Amino acid sequence: MIFQIFILPVSSGLLYWLSSQAFSFPLLVWICLVPFGLSLYRSTPRKGLASGFVCGFVFWFLGVWWLKINLINLVGLPPWQAWGWTVVFCAYHAVPYAIFGCLAARFHWLERPLGPLLAAALLVVMRIWYPAVFPGNEAHNLSELPLLIQVLDLGGVPLLLFIVYLVNFLIMRALLCWREKTSPVPALVAVAIIFTLLISYGGYRLHDLHQKMQQAPDRQQISIISVQPNAPVNQAIPDVPPEDIKNNMTTALALCRTASLWHPEAELIVLPEQPAGYLCSDVVVRDLPHLIKDTGMAVMTPCAGTVDDTNRFYYNSVAYLDKNGVIAEEYRKNILVPFGEYIPLEARFPFLRRLFPGVMPFKPGEKTLLYDLGKGRQGIPALCYEAVFTGHVRRFVEHGGTVLLNMVDDAWFGKTKASKIHLSLAMYRAVEYRIPLVRVTNSGVGVFVQATGEIVPGSKTPLFQKSITSARLFIPEKRSPYSHWGDLFLYGLTVLSVVSVGWEFYVYYKRKELPCKT
Repeated sequence: MIFQIFILPVSSGLLYWLSSQAFSFPLLVWICLVPFGLSLYRSTPRKGLASGFVCGFVFWFLGVWWLKINLINLVGLPPWQAWGWTVVFCAYHAVPYAIFGCLAARFHWLERPLGPLLAAALLVVMRIWYPAVFPGNEAHNLSELPLLIQVLDLGGVPLLLFIVYLVNFLIMRALLCWREKTSPVPALVAVAIIFTLLISYGGYRLHDLHQKMQQAPDRQQISIISVQPNAPVNQAIPDVPPEDIKNNMTTALALCRTASLWHPEAELIVLPEQPAGYLCSDVVVRDLPHLIKDTGMAVMTPCAGTVDDTNRFYYNSVAYLDKNGVIAEEYRKNILVPFGEYIPLEARFPFLRRLFPGVMPFKPGEKTLLYDLGKGRQGIPALCYEAVFTGHVRRFVEHGGTVLLNMVDDAWFGKTKASKIHLSLAMYRAVEYRIPLVRVTNSGVGVFVQATGEIVPGSKTPLFQKSITSARLFIPEKRSPYSHWGDLFLYGLTVLSVVSVGWEFYVYYKRKELPCKT
């Protein structure tokens, strides 16, 4: 029993961890759920529930243990409380795995020929629709393998995640067939066909886009400068070098002037989120006009916008001035980080502020706002983890957005893999919508990503070092099928799962009602 509900699920969690950004063995993602699937073989619903919970908990805990650092340094919690809330977070996000384990065990799906297909569909539906704080999953571990992620432009993350789950469960099915001395060939042939189609489509799309990139006119390209000032967010974080301890907005502006001399061909300078919280009015009136005059380039920077005259609440905003010094409308961050930028239900339960004293007092904005970058190019401002939500970015793409500008400050998490994980979640927007991504960070990892999902060589910035990077990005003329179809594939999986589960329960209870034969 321990082997079934603990050792096998934990093994799946460890395989996922090895395939993640922590160790960078991404191909292990194709087998990471095999042990968990084996734990459901001839299992009971209760055991399936337990093994699913263990698998999900280990998956999340190994992936996001660094959340406790943010809870200590930003929110102000003592370490024991930070660890406690991290455990609660992981337990909450393990629930979809637990429910899936219970249902898969009850219906014995993984013991049937078509079981892997139904199981993969159900687990995708459970993972995607479950209200999670971070939408990360196994599919994101393939982010640095462009050949394997091109299908994102057809069905988004749900399609790639379905393929990952299906391959895992087919391999598990092949192992079971071998164990039961039946032929594993059908399952292995199915895996071979899936990889052939996945790689063939990836190769075709990359080749097509590379050809278009070489022939792209000037209006389909843009040169951008990214400035990484490495401003310290907290004196308690020891990762900032001594020479950077006093870095601030003045440092960032000086780097902008240096960058304009190094890269005079650039058209736009983008700055990251920074810890000081400069007021938009001060930055726009005092600093940016002089910077634009000195550089001749448009500038975009995050800043704090005031809600009213009381100074009790702020907007996490973006200020943009074009190369002529014309001030655009302030973008206000739509999606705030819970327990980082606001406390859920604080208005109803004010005592929550005493539990989370360091949470910033931000209010969300509502507008879908684009910035005119000239020649028909439209910049999409995305602050922090807004870029990881595909539905949020789709709204901007539908309004004509063509370049995703993601301004981030991950310094709160120290020298962990948090920034790299954050990057992997945001990178998929480039392939889903065929738009380039510029990820500008305060302390790393910043990066330029082409619309192919490929990282521009030399553009990845190091952690906790000042940095200036620049690249010329290709903007495809047409957006992807996914930008037009939306989540049709996910809706299809949802219908399939609901019908399948409903039918299984109908059959189950119908059998219970049948009279016993004597």
